Amino acid sequence: MFGPVNPWDRSGDKTGENLRQAMAQNPYLNVMIQSGYYDGACTYFDAKYSMWNMDPSGRFKNRMRFEGYRSGHMMYLRREDLEKSNEDFRDFILKSIPAKGVSAKY
Repeated sequence: MFGPVNPWDRSGDKTGENLRQAMAQNPYLNVMIQSGYYDGACTYFDAKYSMWNMDPSGRFKNRMRFEGYRSGHMMYLRREDLEKSNEDFRDFILKSIPAKGVSAKY
């Protein structure tokens, strides 16, 4: 991020670790990150870096997806990115549905 954004407090942020644990516990949890290449607040490279650090072994790589768009923070303002991000999201949902009759085992 280019600078502090109030009132966000990132001290003690464990979002990546919490998500990693959730994915380890739930084999049907899939994650997709959508990011604009020109986003100054939530940069796409930081999102990719977080994904890499969340899964250094590569065990979740078939359940993690990243999509980048030629826009900034508000991808929906660029019509092409709005349409593409909606297509990507629909595809992500369809590919995340487990096989019929298969349930998670904990």
